[in-house]
Amino acid sequence: MFNNIVFDFDGVIIDSHELQVKALTKSFNEIYNSGTPPYDDFFKLSGNSLKNVFTQLGLSLNMIPIYQKVSKENINLIKIHEGIMELLESLKEKRRNCFICTGKDRERTIEILKYFNLEHYFRLVVCSDDVINPKPHSESLYLIMNKLGICSNDIVMIGDGINDIMAAKNTGIKSIAVSWGDVSKDELQKYRADYIVDTVKDLAKILN
Repeated sequence: MFNNIVFDFDGVIIDSHELQVKALTKSFNEIYNSGTPPYDDFFKLSGNSLKNVFTQLGLSLNMIPIYQKVSKENINLIKIHEGIMELLESLKEKRRNCFICTGKDRERTIEILKYFNLEHYFRLVVCSDDVINPKPHSESLYLIMNKLGICSNDIVMIGDGINDIMAAKNTGIKSIAVSWGDVSKDELQKYRADYIVDTVKDLAKILN
């Protein structure tokens, strides 16, 4: 059992796939006259900051304010993954410490947490602009551990992306990959998470 549980945000707790596709499409089309946005590669880099993702994909950083504007205007497209609210409530009742470690910026993350009334479930939220090096670097997870004096054997990282697994490995902690996000199970298996789960029920079993 882990007393300290770190959740990635997009893909694990919230389903923002439709919104991200819309924002990427709109921002790409406004900057480029032709071509198709690199959807698959974009989602594989989930967990890193938007600036770092666009840089790695060779996309113009002028897309970022457009992407952010579309995201803000369409927050209603976001959904909570089925079963997640019940899991968070259960963990809260059991006094387990929950955290968020996300590639989103703080302003946007807090906006979404408040929109869905989720902020009270999390003891600490670490966003990409809270650190110099976002996931897959270890800095975000070490920030949580050092701030609260958490040992590496009593914390687990839950994510749907490659960067989540790599961040956990780089920090020397356990990882749980969920297959209901934006990265396929086959792709996740290549990066050897400690556990891979297909449902929130399976996730709850491991955590408990």
